[in-house]
Amino acid sequence: MKLIKKNKLPASFCGADVKLSAMGAFRIVEDMVTELMGDLRIDGVTCMKEYGAMWVFVRNRIEMREPIGWMEEYTATSYISSFSRIRLYIDTVLEKNDGTVALASRLELCALDLETGKIRKSDTVGVGEKTLPEDAMIDIAYSKAKPVRAELLDEVTVRATDIDYCYHTNNISYVGYILNQYEVDQLVERPVRAIEMQYAGQTHEGDVLKIYRCVSGETGTRGINGITNAFTIEHDGTKAVSCLIER
Repeated sequence: MKLIKKNKLPASFCGADVKLSAMGAFRIVEDMVTELMGDLRIDGVTCMKEYGAMWVFVRNRIEMREPIGWMEEYTATSYISSFSRIRLYIDTVLEKNDGTVALASRLELCALDLETGKIRKSDTVGVGEKTLPEDAMIDIAYSKAKPVRAELLDEVTVRATDIDYCYHTNNISYVGYILNQYEVDQLVERPVRAIEMQYAGQTHEGDVLKIYRCVSGETGTRGINGITNAFTIEHDGTKAVSCLIER
């Protein structure tokens, strides 16, 4: 099954340059993915109520391949590209009217048992019996870099508006924490071309998170479109998120 939606890019998904921002891209992808999973009856709410588990993001890579601006029309398509015994992969593609790909995303998820916190097999939460993978529309691969923290950049406290229905920090809030390490003019002059979030743990309301710049992995090297920057977010010395940004 493919979820296909046509839309015009709203202002709330744009940055200061009036084009699709990285934050807006994550919001589009998350909305498409959750609606697709809802149509398939394997969404997070169903997973909690019927299977006693919750979905968590493992990795999400988004490539901003072509700029797309405010009020520009696009077609968004989301579909399951593959799944394994413990992993589910969902691709999202945004195409402009001329057929060029503006955005390509691959999201990796797994299900955790609500009682034990252990990873559940995909077929115990409805995957397989209700789903069939589709042929991939795009070629997208995760980075092999392993960022290691260095310089402390910032500290943030998780607030109520950062919390999702599972009562942990929303994945998009982490994206905002990272992007706030740039100045707005930096993001306008050299926009994000690709961003990969690697989720390692959960955090909750009131947690104080430390954001570090990284010096290992791909930091300072050439990415697919430009310089790659790497960051990590930690809570009490434990990594919650790693992030690679290509600009």
